[in-house]
Amino acid sequence: MGSPATLGAVTLVNDIRSNNPIAMDRRTAISRLGIMLGGTLSASTLSALVSGCTAPPAEGFVPRLLTKNQLNQLGRIVDLIIPDTDTPGARKAGVHRFIDTLLAEYLPSAEARSFAGRFDEWAEGHGVDDLDDEQLKDLLESVDGQWASGAEDTVWAQLKSWTVSGYYTSEIGMTQELRMLPFTEARMDMPRSEVERTWAN
Repeated sequence: MGSPATLGAVTLVNDIRSNNPIAMDRRTAISRLGIMLGGTLSASTLSALVSGCTAPPAEGFVPRLLTKNQLNQLGRIVDLIIPDTDTPGARKAGVHRFIDTLLAEYLPSAEARSFAGRFDEWAEGHGVDDLDDEQLKDLLESVDGQWASGAEDTVWAQLKSWTVSGYYTSEIGMTQELRMLPFTEARMDMPRSEVERTWAN
C-alpha cells in the first residue's frame, strides 16, 4: 500500500496494513489520528470529526467559506502533503473540500474567518500562485523543515493537521490507505533467545 511520501510524512508506530485487511471504521480512524498527530488535534477539529465532517462530492461543489482560488491553492498543497502513490492522495480524497466544509459548518465563525484571512496572507506572502508544482513542493518542504525546527507557523501547522485528519477519515483514507489487522500470525518456532533475555541462574 502507499504511504504519505513528503512533507513530514506521518506513519503509525505499528503498521496497520496487511495482505488481507479489514477496512477501518470512522471511530477507529479518528482514534488512530490521536496517535498519528501526537494528540495535537484541536478540540474544535476533533468535535467536527466526531460529528461526521466529511468532504462533499466533487460534482457541483462550490466553496462556502473559501474563495475558489483559495480552494485551488489548498488542493495543490494537500496533494503535496499526501500525494498519490499506489493509493490516491489527499486531493483525490477531497481533503480541500473537507477543509472548506470544516470551516463553513463546524468551526466557530470567527475562528474560521480568521484562518481564511491568515491563509490568504500566508499564500500571498509565499507567492503560491506564481509557483509551479515542483517549486511549490520545494517551498513546502522548506516551510515544513523550518516549522519542525521550531519556527512558529500556525497556518502550516493547521494545514498539516487538517490534511491528515481529512484524509484518514475519508472513504479513500479508511478503505484504501488505513487497514487494521485484528490478529497477527503466531510463530511457535522462534528460539527463546530471539524474544527474551537469557535468565540468570
